[in-house]
Amino acid sequence: MNYNLIEELIKSVREETYYLEFQQAYVTLMKNKEVSSLMQTYERLNEELTERERFGAYIDNTQLKNDILKIRKELVHIPDFQDYQEKLSILNKELDALSEIIFHNISEELEIGRMGKIYARHRRKV
Repeated sequence: MNYNLIEELIKSVREETYYLEFQQAYVTLMKNKEVSSLMQTYERLNEELTERERFGAYIDNTQLKNDILKIRKELVHIPDFQDYQEKLSILNKELDALSEIIFHNISEELEIGRMGKIYARHRRKV
């Protein structure tokens, strides 16, 4: 594998407008104290929910889920957060397109090979 090509690709992506705009949106978002506080609370509550869900039906998580939803609703009305989400979406679409280009022939080869046949069977069931 030619790791130099991968490093060049990474460098090229980091120089693209969509990546630079995403970075700027992230920096702006993190400077916003209200958003930063809400995001920390959101992350903490999500971690708590994940931990509590391990116990299944033994714990009622309704209030915790409502608190998470409330914070999410607050976040989506903040312009800096909206801008960040938009830039993140654009970045993800570009990276998905890049992945499709890079792995296009590889996935076709997998479908032809033994593992690909297993994957194809599994994909039909889903």
